[in-house]
Amino acid sequence: MIDLLDKVKENTDSALAEIAAAAERAHRKPEDVSIMAVTKTHPAEYIEAAVKCGIRHIGENRISEGGRKIRLLGKEFAEFHAIGVLHRKEVRQAVRDFHWLDAIHKIEIIEEIARRNASAQILLEINTSGESAKKGFPPDVVLLESILGRAFELQLPVRGFLTVGPLCSDSARQRKAFADLREIRDSLETRLNKSLPELSMGMSDDFTLAVLEGSTIVRLGRRLFGARGN
Repeated sequence: MIDLLDKVKENTDSALAEIAAAAERAHRKPEDVSIMAVTKTHPAEYIEAAVKCGIRHIGENRISEGGRKIRLLGKEFAEFHAIGVLHRKEVRQAVRDFHWLDAIHKIEIIEEIARRNASAQILLEINTSGESAKKGFPPDVVLLESILGRAFELQLPVRGFLTVGPLCSDSARQRKAFADLREIRDSLETRLNKSLPELSMGMSDDFTLAVLEGSTIVRLGRRLFGARGN
């Protein structure tokens, strides 16, 4: 555990320094960007190490796997985010175990969350990269205004949006995907007169670009822990 903690601390400090540099370039405050430690496939000890390094947000892709770790550690041990695709049959467990549901991509899931009187914070996933393999609502402001209107009508606490950058090495294309989400968010805040403060954008390979374009949460797995299973 000491070796793990040392590794995570070193990697966390390095990531924070990169976030601070990117935030400075964007004339932002580094403290406005949070690291989420993505702990999928890793045991609970990795969550403990991340929390000891000052990370409060923990992301899990699989509802059942994440739920086991949450029950082991206690729900108040961290802020737990479900960041993978959420299926309707998983909503009951997800709203019980997680504080945040970050990848809502269907109106049917919104309706099911509301039916269960859930208090979890919600992010809508938007496919700004246009890649067909990715989930998410299309980046259509009119459509999203309607979806958000329904969510707010159901009194769901939608806090913002999530996107996954394009799988490429073209930094201009990656930045555009992040900038597009920020612009969509800004437009919807004006149209709906609602605050949507959270933009979950950027992972281990592109998080500094996401910070430049307004990310408030970066999702880091390999950058903090190394390759999965190691």
